[in-house]
Amino acid sequence: MCRSVDIVYLCSNKSTTSVTAAQIREISGVEGGSERTFQPRVKRGWNHLNADQQAAVVARYGAGETSTTLAEEYRVAKSTILRVLREARVVVRRQPMTPDQVSEAAQLYEAGLSLSQVAKRLDVNQETMRMAILKAGVVLRAPTKAKTA
Repeated sequence: MCRSVDIVYLCSNKSTTSVTAAQIREISGVEGGSERTFQPRVKRGWNHLNADQQAAVVARYGAGETSTTLAEEYRVAKSTILRVLREARVVVRRQPMTPDQVSEAAQLYEAGLSLSQVAKRLDVNQETMRMAILKAGVVLRAPTKAKTA
């Protein structure tokens, strides 16, 4: 039996043969051409919010819940939640860190934790935390390469 690469070569522009689809089916052992010899790619099922869910997101955000919490609960990207809020003409809140959080972040970072480790530990956005500790006067270390497992 021919290898797949041999069949592909026969169909390529570099081959001097003129091979038909029927000949390829014969070479590959597939009869009639109706059988599929490969599995179709599975598409990722994106979660979408229906109208009721969108209304609930707007109401809950208005009641004080964060966009991050809502995104996690509805299993959608945070950008999806923000888009729903903007489409509903809701003013999106900034979520600054409290002075206690900034102080703790600075201490953890200066103790040797990375920006991403500190942000994860405090459950805040990394860029928000980075900007807050810079504003507090913390001098950032040079970036290091992530350790691979």
